[in-house]
Amino acid sequence: MDDSGEDSDLELVTRERVMTKTKVTEDGREKILWSDNEEEDDALAKARREAAEAGKLKARSRTRTVSSKAVKKERRPVSTGESFSSFPNRQKTAVNGKPVTEVKREKRSDHPAGESSSFSLPKRQKTSQRVTKFNDYLDMYSDSDLDLPYPQRPHFPNSTPPALYASVPLHPHGSIPAPMAQYLRDYQLDGAQFMYSKFASHTGGILGDDMGLGKTVQVVAFLTAVFGKKGDERDRKLMRKMRGGGRGYPRVLIVCPGTLISNWMRELDTWGWWHFGKYHGDKKDAELAAAKAGRLEVLITTYTTYKMNEERINQVYWDVCIADECHIIKESQSEVTKAMNMVNSHTRIGLTGTAIQNNYEELWALLNWAAPSTLPDISAWKRTISEPLKIGQSHDATNAQLAKARKVAWQLKTNLLPRFLIRRTKKLIADQLPKKVDRVVFCPLTETQKEAYQNLLDTEDVDFIIRRGDKCECGSGMARSQCCHRTTRAGLTLQQLIFPYMVQIQKLANHLALIIPRNEDTDDARARDARILEECLPHRHKELMRRESIINSADPELCGKWKVLEKLLAHWYAEGSKVLIFSYSTRLLGMLNDLMMRLHYTYCYLDGSMPLDARTDVVDKFNSDPHQFAFLISTKAGGVGLNIVSANKVVIFDPNWNPAHDLQAQDRAFRIGQLRDVEVYRLISAGTIEENVYARQIYKQQQANIGYEASEERRYFKGVMGAEGRQGELFGLGNMFTYDSGRMLLKGIVNKTNVREQQYDIADMNVGDADQQEGADEDGTSGTSQIAKLLETGNEDAVYRKRTVDPVTAILSEVGVEYTHNNSEIIGPSELEAKISKAAATAADNDALASKPAYLQASGDQDKYQVGNVPRDVAMRQFNSMALAEGYSLDGEGREEFALRVLEMTSAERQKLLRRFYAQRRELLDDQR
Repeated sequence: MDDSGEDSDLELVTRERVMTKTKVTEDGREKILWSDNEEEDDALAKARREAAEAGKLKARSRTRTVSSKAVKKERRPVSTGESFSSFPNRQKTAVNGKPVTEVKREKRSDHPAGESSSFSLPKRQKTSQRVTKFNDYLDMYSDSDLDLPYPQRPHFPNSTPPALYASVPLHPHGSIPAPMAQYLRDYQLDGAQFMYSKFASHTGGILGDDMGLGKTVQVVAFLTAVFGKKGDERDRKLMRKMRGGGRGYPRVLIVCPGTLISNWMRELDTWGWWHFGKYHGDKKDAELAAAKAGRLEVLITTYTTYKMNEERINQVYWDVCIADECHIIKESQSEVTKAMNMVNSHTRIGLTGTAIQNNYEELWALLNWAAPSTLPDISAWKRTISEPLKIGQSHDATNAQLAKARKVAWQLKTNLLPRFLIRRTKKLIADQLPKKVDRVVFCPLTETQKEAYQNLLDTEDVDFIIRRGDKCECGSGMARSQCCHRTTRAGLTLQQLIFPYMVQIQKLANHLALIIPRNEDTDDARARDARILEECLPHRHKELMRRESIINSADPELCGKWKVLEKLLAHWYAEGSKVLIFSYSTRLLGMLNDLMMRLHYTYCYLDGSMPLDARTDVVDKFNSDPHQFAFLISTKAGGVGLNIVSANKVVIFDPNWNPAHDLQAQDRAFRIGQLRDVEVYRLISAGTIEENVYARQIYKQQQANIGYEASEERRYFKGVMGAEGRQGELFGLGNMFTYDSGRMLLKGIVNKTNVREQQYDIADMNVGDADQQEGADEDGTSGTSQIAKLLETGNEDAVYRKRTVDPVTAILSEVGVEYTHNNSEIIGPSELEAKISKAAATAADNDALASKPAYLQASGDQDKYQVGNVPRDVAMRQFNSMALAEGYSLDGEGREEFALRVLEMTSAERQKLLRRFYAQRRELLDDQR
């Protein structure tokens, strides 16, 4: 268009560049109907009026204007001048170096010179501000600078990208731009491809990677491909251009725990240019309105806020719904799950590192949410998957049951789950992580705790709970709870007693001060606690109630864990460590708070009562301040979403029934960015309900590993969760309401399983010697442990001196800890179990063997020694043979060094040593024959 055209250049630029909704009039011109932003609507109207004025001035001055084509050839910088003349190519000098427009204005002014200056300057400044805003607006929609460099995201100036600078295609028609792709690892690209394929097919799935593998980043990469972003500043204007052009443009809903909202906002800003809003708090209505109007790409909310506003949120059609920490919706009948099942989106993506937490029905709930109506119903799922897997994992499983369980697990892993779930573990980034030791410490109760715990279990109410299933004394043959003992003498039912007493014994196992009434409690609560305290300590309850709470909380006689923790803290403080201490009880955290002050440690504190911003601030303080020694954290409030890699010690003060909660708490410190080895200490009160809680954690972790990986886990427990009559040593109220100060449940169960495995292994090796049955005992993992203990008994001082090299072991021994183990040695696949499973698969086809127990007894003559009762002289003879076979002399300190080596071995290392020894003995016997 030439200079004589009807439209001014600014009007042409406005019409061609501003991507707004338009209407074609009868004369072929486009009419602007609306823009996407009210403020920009005002700016555009004002700018158009100024454009018209500029056109009139241009016509009067007869200066040459720039065509719209010329404008397109260069990137327009933001104007900072004082008038329209500052706009590029429009500032033409005419009189004394002044712009023509200013000269014209001076000549047209009817005011004296001095008055004119004071009058026109504010007006020019105001006009200049309008033009500056208008130029920003034009720049937002300009495509004239496609060949010029743009700022890119992400931008990590101090890191080297792990991959080449190249875009990565996603099937069928997506792409991750080069600025982002260069920072993604192969497994993260696979995760993005998995989600993109679900989006393309209008279905859903679960990204089930371990914590720390970058699930959030993978989602951002996936969404970048969905939106067609380029990874540079042009993405900032993509939304308006697409929607202004009448083309479809995605909308995404992210639902997450409240603590993760700021993390999502931060990650979106780090990895690209996004228009996102937070549907949470006072301004949530405005953000939802923006999403409806197409002014947002991503809306972020919490599960609770979504549940309360489900109908309003689902008035928007969401192309993608992201459910972070989606295990929150694992209960199919919970209100939040029902609300999430109504989400208005064709693609649902769940993120969780713990898709299986308690049982396989939770896995069904997650998969059914992601891909509705795809799986069989829940009853069929239980019958074909849940029940076979649980029964086959029992210690007493038959060959047929074990074989079926292994077959179902393999089919689940290879056929079903890959369609809906992708999961990778931390093994992928093992080279980027330090070591982690997950140590379980079984702490003895104090004498006062023992007395209180046993007295509570001996009460009439607890006896009513435990004996509820016994046959009634009246001779009816019915259970007591269904006959003459439906209520207690006080009129309380079984349901009214179970949970309160379970809570009380958990408190006693933790810290006795937790059951002492507080002044701030209600009268009813004080009366209840006073009654319980009197039942526990009938001779001391009044004394404890009269004492100040801070004195009770600091009394080491009221908490066996207290003694352990106080000693460990002193050691860690001296070596310069930083410690995270997690507890589910905020009251206990308050006691720990008193402990920190009494010991003069610097520390931080976080619980659920703190606002989200305050939580972020306190985490930043702990990470940045080297003088902050300890961090007291509520497991519920701080178990997810926090990055606290400045700490290298983690204490789980009280275990949770759900193993995922404790594992997530550990991952606050053990994640990418951690530079030191991490040590985790789980404190378990020995012989109490806490042992039962931790035993169920082992059971659930093993079930999860079987579901994910078809892992051949050791079968420690006879009990089968949810199976009537098969409670074993693990399930049922009788196993929870018990205490044996002289026996540790887990130690016995683990050692029993190791004995059975050793019996099987020895029999399978067919060693023709009487020593073949001496390889295992009930007090250790193999015969080697028994022999080492024999030597230790005879030379305790020398052995103890050498074992004190590890200061933590010495500290634990000093405070009375008799048993610890590493959780990683208990959980995980077993070579021997794989061998047993293989034999069971063969035996299952034999009618005579199918119903036999999968564990085989070691064969042998009747005159051979009973396992665990090997005479001392025979044990010492075998020990000497082992020592010689391993290259140790029997003179001087040779035997002692070998014993110390055995004592320091893990269970797997001891088994390997024993197998190697028997293999050597078999070769020797074969040669002698």
